[in-house]
Order: sequence, then structure tokens, then C-alpha cells
Amino acid sequence: LAEPAPAPGSDGGQEASRNALSYEELLGLQLDDCLMSSFVCLALTATLFLGPLAQHLLQGSHDGYDKLVTYPSDWLITMRDEVVAPLTEEFVFRACCARLWDGASFPAPLIIAGLPLCFGLAHAHHFAEHMRRLENKRLAAAQVAFQLLYTSIFGAYATFLLLRTGSAIAVFLVHAFCNHMGVPDLGFLQEQHVLAHRRNAILAVYVVGMVAFGYLLSPLTAGRPTTFRCMAASAH
Repeated sequence: LAEPAPAPGSDGGQEASRNALSYEELLGLQLDDCLMSSFVCLALTATLFLGPLAQHLLQGSHDGYDKLVTYPSDWLITMRDEVVAPLTEEFVFRACCARLWDGASFPAPLIIAGLPLCFGLAHAHHFAEHMRRLENKRLAAAQVAFQLLYTSIFGAYATFLLLRTGSAIAVFLVHAFCNHMGVPDLGFLQEQHVLAHRRNAILAVYVVGMVAFGYLLSPLTAGRPTTFRCMAASAH
């Protein structure tokens, strides 16, 4: 993937040395602009989850705000879902694979659309887990198919953020936040739900969050000091 290094001491060698990326930059682990990129990515993602966040607060007003903060019953599962899984998956599928695809001169749209398919298929092993729990092949297959769908969509979003910001640290934080939030609970649409009388207001916040997310996606992530060549190529 790398071009042959120019002869030592030559003008080309000095130029290549000046333009070379450090290991931290190659993996998106550099601290330069990390704080701002993390803030931007988390704020953008929180905007998308505006509806679930509002729903959570309303649920707290009904059940008691002391229940907004819950303590997990199994710390190992929480660590797996919100620390270990985001860390390892972002390192492999974003920090490493995205850099390899970028080094192979793949265009940004192909990396954003293609790489998440690998990320989504990496979750296919959950079929065995669902089979042990449900003992129903069709239901287990349906759950895995749905999981492949939303993990691939998230993978495209995470890859987009990495290419735009160059920060794998920011994308890891977004991944951990999304795993903590989970899939939005639409139970408030049912008549027997405690928030059923506020369903229209909650739906309005959902829509506002999604529209604001779509509107802010490009401008908020623009101008970050990314190190991916495909982004420089797409800008021309």
C-alpha cells in the first residue's frame, strides 16, 4: 500500500519524511483536535437521540428522577457492551481497516458504504446466542438480520465520522454512547404505556432530532484536520 521510499538524503526523502504520518495519526489516536472532534461527534449523535433522551426524562418525571441513573446488575456485560466491544471494534474496523482501504486508494463513498458490511457481518455469530435463548430459528434469524441492518447503518455513520475527523477516539466515544442508549424504545406508542398521552410530543421531538441531525451532519464535521487521503481527493 505504501509507495517506495525515496533514497535517503534526497529531496524526495526529506519531503516524504515531513509528510509521513505517525503511528498515532495512522490509527486515529492522535491527541491534536481530539477534544473538539469528540465533542462535535458526541453532540451530533446526541442530537440524533434527542427523542429517546426526551422520552427518558419524561419517564423519569413519572417514575422518579432518582431512577434515571441505574446501576447495572452485571458489570462484566456492561464493560463488554460499553467499553470492550466499542474499543476493539473501532480499532479493527475503523482505525485499521479504514486506513488500509484508504491506502488502497478506495474512494470515500466506497469506504463508507462497503466497510460497514464487514462490521455488520462480524455480528452474525449472535445467531447461536439467540438460538440458545429463543430456541426458534426463524425468530433468531430475524433478530440477527435486524442486528446486521442497524450495525451496518451505524458502521457507515462511524466510518463517515472517522474519515471526516481523523479521530478514532471520537468514534469510540460515539460507539460507547450508542451502545449505552440502545435501540429506541417505541413502547410509548401503545395505549397502555405510561407516556401514551404524550406520544405526539415525543414523536415531534424524535422528528426534530432526526431533521437537525441531517442538517448538521455535514457542517459540524467539516474543517476537521483529517489525515485520510480519500477525503482530500473527494474535496477536489
